[in-house]
Order: sequence, then structure tokens, then C-alpha cells
Amino acid sequence: MFIKKITLVNYRNFKGANFYFDKGINTIIGENASGKTNLFRAIRLLLDSSMPRYSLKLQEGDFNRSIGEWRGHWIIISAEFDNISKDEASQSLFLHGTGNAEAEVVSRATYSLIFRPKSFIRQSLSKIDTGDRVALEEILKTITLDDYETILVGKSAADLSVPSVYKKIVGDFDNVIFPEKLNHPDLGVMILPTISGHATK
Repeated sequence: MFIKKITLVNYRNFKGANFYFDKGINTIIGENASGKTNLFRAIRLLLDSSMPRYSLKLQEGDFNRSIGEWRGHWIIISAEFDNISKDEASQSLFLHGTGNAEAEVVSRATYSLIFRPKSFIRQSLSKIDTGDRVALEEILKTITLDDYETILVGKSAADLSVPSVYKKIVGDFDNVIFPEKLNHPDLGVMILPTISGHATK
């Protein structure tokens, strides 16, 4: 088993980035302050069970600066695994841990950390009339980090690094258009953090 892809959305240096890996040894090359350390920290947040649980409660400074107002936006850290072994331990990990409930052998799976507003905030955003920027700003100015939650999902079919997908699932802040569905099915299945051993609170 190996990590085939890491996707980062609105996390520190990365507004929307995909990193692709091959089986074996991979090298990350970049200039100073290009985001290498942040990439490795993101991977640790997602997979390192030694990270303290409070690390999953991200901070204002973790949001990518280019989005401007962070309130209401999501941070996504996602990993795609490939070449998963057919042995019982590996299959059990992904069948029961990352939302793959089917009986067939799993060869590829996803695991994502999503830092997003809690449901009552998302519901308030969904009720805003299209284009009503005044209503949007009234809601956004009340949001604090305490109004955010960290969830772990598997079997995601959405690449939120694609702007059109982000707007469909999270919302279009420029045109003030937000989805009615609070939990889009393409996000995947919420799971217990059996890979990282983290708690989500």
C-alpha cells in the first residue's frame, strides 16, 4: 500500500493543490517557504496517531490567505491510497475504517480530514437568498473557530481542489450561492478515525 495522492484545499500555502506519488521512494523539492513543511504537517495531521488530538482543531492561521475572509470556508486534507494489500488486516482497515462497506476486495481508498462550519452555520448559509451579500456578511461576522468541527471521511468522490466542485459542495462566496444539502453524498462516509487513532473532538 502507498499514498498515491495528497489533496490540500485552503490549507496554509495551498488554496487547491494535488501532490502525486509513485510506489517507492519519492522526493519533495521546493524553494524555501514554498510549503514543503506544511505539506508534511498536513500528512501528519491526517495519519500520525502521535499527534495530540487538539491538533485537529485548526486555527485561523491555517486557512490559506488568498481566500480573504476565512469564515465559512473549509479546509480539506485528503489522501488516496493505492495497491492496498489483500491481507485481512489491510482489508479490514479500509472496509470498516474508511467507508467501504462492500464485500469485494479494496485496492484503492480515500481518507480525508475536513475542517468546516458546524451544521447550524451551514444551514444558515443554505437559507440565504442568491446574491444577498448583506445576509451573508451578517452570518459570517458571527462565526468563530468554536463554530467549526473536524470530521474524518472515507470513500470520497469529490475533488474539492477543483473550484467548481468546491462551489457546488461548500458554496460560492462570490455570488452568494450555497447548497441546500448540508452533507453532499460525494463527500463520502463519515468514519471513526481508525487509521490515525484521533478523536474528532
